[in-house]
Amino acid sequence: MELPEGVILLDSLGDLQPDNASPILVCASHCGDNGAFARKLKNCHIKAVFLNNAGIGKNQAGISGLPHYAAEGILACAVDHNSAEIGVSHDTWESGIISHTNTLAEDAGIQIGDSVKEAVAKIIYIIAPTSSTHENKNSESLIDENKDSKVNLKKQIQTQIDGVSITVTDSITFLNENNAGDIVVCGSHGGVSAGHYAQKLQLKAVFFNDAGIGKNNAGIKSLDSLSDAGILACTVDCMSAEIFNGQDILDNGIITACNQLAKTRNIKENMTIKEAIKYI
Repeated sequence: MELPEGVILLDSLGDLQPDNASPILVCASHCGDNGAFARKLKNCHIKAVFLNNAGIGKNQAGISGLPHYAAEGILACAVDHNSAEIGVSHDTWESGIISHTNTLAEDAGIQIGDSVKEAVAKIIYIIAPTSSTHENKNSESLIDENKDSKVNLKKQIQTQIDGVSITVTDSITFLNENNAGDIVVCGSHGGVSAGHYAQKLQLKAVFFNDAGIGKNNAGIKSLDSLSDAGILACTVDCMSAEIFNGQDILDNGIITACNQLAKTRNIKENMTIKEAIKYI
């Protein structure tokens, strides 16, 4: 696939590196945020980002990042979850249709209904690639600056439900090898990219947001492969709990899809997360 100069495709925001030199990011992650991802993207030299609206969902959590990106000077758009598969960046690039924009995108002339390719064409000549000097300077600053925000970015909470230990996090990308074997409730979508993280981390069980399910069932697409890998997995309705809010998933999430391992434990659709955990 040939891309315009300065454009990078990533399936997950968790894959973005501090030495990135491409200012335009087309990413298949959701557009939920509390400012943590916006700070990360700024430190990684991103000037424009295209994400998935994740079904919009409860309290419009799926597009909550738009003002945070604007506050960091980053042009941001969300694509319709029925136009492109969440978790699959090449589909975002090839098929994504803009559903929401922030003020910087509006000022640049990007309109709802534009394709991602059309939107990128409107900004490609006004967003210059980052120089290597600027790149190296800021990659060092990513390590040293905003230590408090970095701690917040990696936040996870350990709790117990009926004596069962649970790890709660806003994003599966915030976890690490120390979480192997954990039962995780996270604010991530249940698409293939999130599933890859769950497998790499060798989790025992994981609960995701279904991100509106969307095109080709992308928001729940990881469940079968996780079952094959021996990981129990379920998704909750994006209207029952906010995406990128692990605590809300735990407190209010209503299950919409279960993999075979979950079904063998008698976990069913329409259960709450807390009810389901009793069966693990």
